[in-house]
Amino acid sequence: MPFLRSAKIRMPRFRSGLIARTALEEQFGEALASARLVLLVAPAGYGKTAALSRQLERLPAGRAVAWLTADEEDDLQRFLSYLIEALEPLDPPWRLAPEAFQELAGQGRVREAAAAVVVTLEATAASEGVIVLDDMHAIADARVFEFLDHVLERLPQNWTLVMATRVEPPLALGRWRARRELAEFDETALAFSRHEVQDLWRHAIGQDDPDQAQRLFERTQGWAAGLCLSLEASRRSAAQVPTGVLHDRRHLFDYLATEVLGDLPAELQVFLMRCSLLSELTAARCAQISGNPRAAELLEDIERRRLFTSVLDSDDLTLRLHDLFRDFLEERLRRLCPDEVPALLRLAAQGEADPWRRTLLYLRAGAWDEAQQNLASATPDMLGLDNGAQVMRLIEQFPAAIQANSPFLAYARGLCGWPNYAYGAVRSDMAQAVAGFDAAGRPDDARRARAMQALATLFCGQMEEAFRLSQAVRTGPLDQETETLGELFDFWYTGHHGPEEGPARHLARMVDLLQGASAELWSRCIPRLGILISRPGMTVQIRRFLEGARTAAGAANWYLQANANLMEGWLLLWQGRITELTAALQRIEEDADWLGQSHALSIRLLALKVMYQVTCDDTQAVRATHDAIVAHTSSMKQSGYVPLAFLVMLVMACCAIEDWQAVRMHLPALRVEEALGNPSLQMPIRTIHAQLALHEGRIDEALATLRELVETSALVDSTYLDATVRTRLALAELARGSPEAAWQALSPLVERVRASGNVGQVLGTGVQSLTELSLASWRGAAPEEGRAALRQWVEIARRIKAGVREAPPHAAAVQDAGLSARELEVLALVAKSKSNKLIARTLDLSPHTVKRHVARILERLDLASRMQAAAWYRARFGD
Repeated sequence: MPFLRSAKIRMPRFRSGLIARTALEEQFGEALASARLVLLVAPAGYGKTAALSRQLERLPAGRAVAWLTADEEDDLQRFLSYLIEALEPLDPPWRLAPEAFQELAGQGRVREAAAAVVVTLEATAASEGVIVLDDMHAIADARVFEFLDHVLERLPQNWTLVMATRVEPPLALGRWRARRELAEFDETALAFSRHEVQDLWRHAIGQDDPDQAQRLFERTQGWAAGLCLSLEASRRSAAQVPTGVLHDRRHLFDYLATEVLGDLPAELQVFLMRCSLLSELTAARCAQISGNPRAAELLEDIERRRLFTSVLDSDDLTLRLHDLFRDFLEERLRRLCPDEVPALLRLAAQGEADPWRRTLLYLRAGAWDEAQQNLASATPDMLGLDNGAQVMRLIEQFPAAIQANSPFLAYARGLCGWPNYAYGAVRSDMAQAVAGFDAAGRPDDARRARAMQALATLFCGQMEEAFRLSQAVRTGPLDQETETLGELFDFWYTGHHGPEEGPARHLARMVDLLQGASAELWSRCIPRLGILISRPGMTVQIRRFLEGARTAAGAANWYLQANANLMEGWLLLWQGRITELTAALQRIEEDADWLGQSHALSIRLLALKVMYQVTCDDTQAVRATHDAIVAHTSSMKQSGYVPLAFLVMLVMACCAIEDWQAVRMHLPALRVEEALGNPSLQMPIRTIHAQLALHEGRIDEALATLRELVETSALVDSTYLDATVRTRLALAELARGSPEAAWQALSPLVERVRASGNVGQVLGTGVQSLTELSLASWRGAAPEEGRAALRQWVEIARRIKAGVREAPPHAAAVQDAGLSARELEVLALVAKSKSNKLIARTLDLSPHTVKRHVARILERLDLASRMQAAAWYRARFGD
């Protein structure tokens, strides 16, 4: 995709104009200096792009310019990605990850995306700036114009938005007209005047001829493309072209065939027609599609002849054909050589680096099989860049019958649904993929799809069906991905059914298999692994998984990095390292903000936060987080039992802080029968009922349930489950007057914490219950070291609540507003006016990482721009 991006965001260059258009240029200059929006609306061929390009070259030094050429393939996600890339040379201090704009657009949060762009423009160092959007008539996605409306509402005074289009865009133009903040140039303004046509004739022909120039003006009415056709095709054309031809598409194409293409060498004619299928012309791409080894020479000949092309600013000669000329050439190719077109489109697709355009080229060729397979193979990489919405839009481009029956498209749909917990849809899509691959005799693809189907079925709560599907996968040879998915299934299945050590064993094998795998596959495996952290051996394997995931993520995959940081937060919580977790949570929340608060990441962050708040005995914070979790779970559709799992964790937290009103409110949603076949949900739901019974004095009922649960709570333990069952059973036995039975229930937990040091697992059960246990009259049933452990747990909880830190924060963190040493290094280079790329080179970081550091610096210092950050640094440390 790098070439595609550079082609779309580079301002075209045109040869020096033959004449000066002083009046138009003065009007343009005034508009760019004073208007919020400059609009060029005129039919094709009126020189909109050329006029803009010429005017921007005349801007005063220091005025920032970003250029984006739109095309019919651009939806909001692609438009945003190109706009961000176009702004990148200005070193904008993004407060969101550029990748996060895809998430915002995919969730329909268009106003938020616009606000993020505006905030960045305000903070960019440029004193003045211009954003040019060319060929906006090609955009079919209405959300793009909704986004631009929001941008215009808050566009900084020092920035101007320029839009060139053939039709008036669907923007709120009346508002800007009323405020006199809109400058408009239509075909009348852009057309050459009679005097300009006379000057043009003189420069082109080499002599004055007022009569011929007058006839030319009357026939073209100053239309730039018609003038070029008449003057450059032949000297005779100006006098002989019939009136009205140049404004009629059919006659214009006939005229181009006769007067322009007909005068070219046969080799160049064929070359142009074949290459018209390309969006941008380079020697390598043209040689591939035309089969002509002289492609480089022919491109130079095209430029020399000024055949309705613009030159893109690139190391290698890169041309873009004018839309009219390209349409004419492609129409002529389809008329003269219709049998060649599908094969040529296939060649164009094979040389296209961007999977989106490659798939579209195959679709235009009617190459359904290649289009499906290309999209299916590209989907993991596109998901790795958070482009799932683009995958879905591509799927919609296929004929309905193919969408309904293609196993490749079904598999791609399923992969897109996975990151959003849409397990019901994933299950259905993967079942369709399995059937299609089996019918097509593609057993490897069928096994891979069946492995995903088994996982989705498991998360839908159909455990036994999921187990049968997983066993069926193992009947043949497995590739790395399928075997990894099999281990992921076994991790969760043993997590739900035992044995105790099963999850750690399968996680270890999964980490081995993932070595060298794509970031997308690591991302597919990572969500929610931390909820089984209580099982034997899990902390070691989670640490291994984290190391591998961070290596796979590198510097650019922020989502995988953020998920890894979130998983590490569970480790810190489980180990009782609350001071470190407090700082880590700040970083994780900054990650979530940087990534645009993606839904899947946010709900997992909230789950971690609520258990952290329980550990800190912060009841007010738990209640605030409670509302956010409820809102998220209520919006999770087709997510199997996952929303219920998050709700169960939330209600367990409410029990821990003894918010019984909230517990009672959620009881109707916690029906044990809905968790049938899923012991990891049945047990905490029954534990919640038992805790409420204990609170309400129904001791016998609580005891009966808890005594039954403690027999298997370690076997299917999830976060805090076994610890909660044992502490509540101990309290119930004490209430019944049986301290020996109470200690018998509690002692395995005391021994486990003493052996592992993971005190977080008891702190999460609630300070009130721990305090009650430490103050209980054990009457000799509990050994002194056991009672000392209980008192120690309460003391740790008391210190955490009081805000006592195990170690003082680093002095530099206090002095420098929480900046890390690396952030200080970045800030020092910002203060020296170094760009992100230069900072990256100096510190041996990636530009992506530098962007993130700059965003964190601005957030932590509560500053708006790099200039303010530089001033902050110099005020404290000098130059």
